[in-house]
Amino acid sequence: MIRLLVSFIVFFGFCCNTSAQQIKMRDVFANTPDSIFPLLTKNNKLDCIDFIENNMRARIKNKFDTYSELTALTADYLRLQISEKSSVEMKIFNDSLLCLVRTYYGPAADSEVFFYNVSWQPVSYTVERPKADEFFQPGADAEVCGMLRQLPLIKASLSPDDTTLTWEIQTTELTKAQRETVKNSLSAIAVKL
Repeated sequence: MIRLLVSFIVFFGFCCNTSAQQIKMRDVFANTPDSIFPLLTKNNKLDCIDFIENNMRARIKNKFDTYSELTALTADYLRLQISEKSSVEMKIFNDSLLCLVRTYYGPAADSEVFFYNVSWQPVSYTVERPKADEFFQPGADAEVCGMLRQLPLIKASLSPDDTTLTWEIQTTELTKAQRETVKNSLSAIAVKL
């Protein structure tokens, strides 16, 4: 009887420990504070999760009577188009850290990267935003590179499949001829989180 009781306690402890480690993006998103997504209500987030999990388009009206759409949701990754001009990607890594990439679309995309624990408390983990020069390969057109250095707009994106964060310098502000000049002289920068 005592062995059975001890076995039950060990099994119960193991199950609780395992389930505590299996943090799912759906739960992290559902519990996102209003300060992170001020356009979305709690019900908006829950509706998005429900729609996408039932293979429906997860497009909802937000607080500004415009549309937001959850376009990807896996156990550890999320992509949300908040508005026509902004999107968010999130990725859980190391079972407890959350990377959030917020991208704004003007004439070109520009991103900010934030890190939180899964309870939405900021953490000191950081990733350095690359400098414009880091994107240029040797022999790149000096004049065009100089223009990109003046106001570098850099888009970040998370991989849904692993912990890669990729940075790409944006060339939207260049003319078509200038973009053609540097298209083979620019490289994306990938970082493992």
